[in-house]
Amino acid sequence: MEFEPHFTPATVWTAGHEHLDPTVRHSEKTLTPRDHTVQCIEERARRFQGWRPYTFVEKLWTQRYGVGGHYTYHYDWSTATRNSGRVSSFMVYLEANNCTGGGTHFPRLNKPVEKSWCKFIECEEDEDQAAAEQSSSSSSMAGGGGSSAEKKKAQQQQQLLEQGVIFKPVKGNAVFWENMRSDGSGYLESWHAGLPVKSGSKIGLNIWSWFQEGYVPPQETTTAGV
Repeated sequence: MEFEPHFTPATVWTAGHEHLDPTVRHSEKTLTPRDHTVQCIEERARRFQGWRPYTFVEKLWTQRYGVGGHYTYHYDWSTATRNSGRVSSFMVYLEANNCTGGGTHFPRLNKPVEKSWCKFIECEEDEDQAAAEQSSSSSSMAGGGGSSAEKKKAQQQQQLLEQGVIFKPVKGNAVFWENMRSDGSGYLESWHAGLPVKSGSKIGLNIWSWFQEGYVPPQETTTAGV
């Protein structure tokens, strides 16, 4: 990756304060230089959404996840109001090097039943393998004298993983979702997580669109050529 020298630990925001908390978010990030290609990506993202008014694409961030890398369950809408907020998200998988785990999980979404979706989401065979690994992990915890609180947390996590949809980190694929309704309220179904990478690594590109009432985008000559 050409951005290698610029990767730094990803941060989280709590009550307006930016800080590191690897229990919540464990990855590295870099700001993607806004060259011609990136401007084309921004324009394609806006075009995909129908050129919605008063909306701009935030600066693009590239995220790198190694083994154990994750981002716990959260919403993307930030401090959404009727007049402003992060209205939509793309998660683009740039690389997935021998990556297992690391899916993007939406536990409140209904899972598609068509087998054709198994190219993009985890299906029964993937879930059976994950359940076996989780069972092995739970057994090890029990054998090692894990506390009742730890066991309960592991059980709750497993129950959560059995709900909703997990999108696989497949290189070249992307997931798009809406975060907000037109009245400024957030979609509760958009609650999601980047699950822990079990082996290998993945690199993703975040494309977030921000709605700001009255915003008029500057005139640019860039056209979507990629």
